[in-house]
Amino acid sequence: MLRDTNEMQGLILEGTTEDSVRLSDDISHSNTDLAPRQVRVEIKAAGVCGSDLSCVHGKYYMPTPLVPGHEAAGVVVEVGAAVTYCAVGDHVILSTFSNCGHCSDCESGNPGNCAVSMGNLTQPYSEGDQALYNFAGIGAFVQETIVSENQCIPIPAEMPLTSAALIGCGVMTGTGAVFNRANLQIGDTCVVIGAGGVGLNVIQAAKLCGASQIIAVDRIPEKEAFATDFGATDFILADEGVDVIQEVIKMTGRGVDHAFEVVGSTKLLADCLTMTRPGGNICAVGVPDLTAEVTYGFQQLHQNKNLMGIRAGGARPRKDFPMLADLYMKGKLKLDELVSNTAGLDGLQGAFDAIKEGKEARTVLLPNG
Repeated sequence: MLRDTNEMQGLILEGTTEDSVRLSDDISHSNTDLAPRQVRVEIKAAGVCGSDLSCVHGKYYMPTPLVPGHEAAGVVVEVGAAVTYCAVGDHVILSTFSNCGHCSDCESGNPGNCAVSMGNLTQPYSEGDQALYNFAGIGAFVQETIVSENQCIPIPAEMPLTSAALIGCGVMTGTGAVFNRANLQIGDTCVVIGAGGVGLNVIQAAKLCGASQIIAVDRIPEKEAFATDFGATDFILADEGVDVIQEVIKMTGRGVDHAFEVVGSTKLLADCLTMTRPGGNICAVGVPDLTAEVTYGFQQLHQNKNLMGIRAGGARPRKDFPMLADLYMKGKLKLDELVSNTAGLDGLQGAFDAIKEGKEARTVLLPNG
């Protein structure tokens, strides 16, 4: 159903601090007429993840003013004349990849490498005469968005949208790091540095693949229960005085087959090289400041180790999102357990506080109540 008025409620980021985000009742689409391959989606659920906090803190160097949010699910309310991927009434997960669909990267099954999907700086919203950018090709902390049809992936209508929204980023990033990039095999060992929303998905994907040992590492004691529930076999509390590298080597004998750094710390990424066996994979899942540099001893990498950059889990959204939804519907993928809290758009600061405290998995905002 189309909105009665062009104005809607949403959040606007105007600076690089948490108090520079404000709630507005006067956001509108810059162009209400859909292009042939565009889709209008009512946002029913939008997860708040670490990338949203990084965006607000200016770590991604995005222009402002901007509508934040990127992990979302909703219902299609209007489609352009040439749209074939979805229809009005479909429940969809939104993808941040607004890729072109026909370049060599897209056609080879690597839409995340498409030049069009990199950056994707557009201004689809406005508040009065002020144009607003959208974060990550979506700008999800608003009641309604307009995106390209290839960003809309239909899912079963019976799937809860609060859980489905998390597939768009946190779930895809974590599971994809295992399924698409590390290619973890039955019997492999791994360590997961950071047991937050993304780290828990690395853990449960490693369990699904048959990992023999999954060591979770976090500085928050409460994370042990989360990590164990999602499949971790061991937990190391990264407390002061604990040598995590030596603990991992002691547990595994010669290091793990796969080390996943999910915090976004360049120091921890360098540490991962030391705790990985020769021939193993070091997986850079977390995202630090985009200008950060990693320093490591060459001898560590020289031992036939593979240092992997991982963007959004190497996602192929039109293949991976339905697969993850199907795993959930069959009871094989935990999603409901990741939703620690729900709130309206005015609950963003509470969600950020929860991320910083590190004691819950995800807050999901409900822009339309």
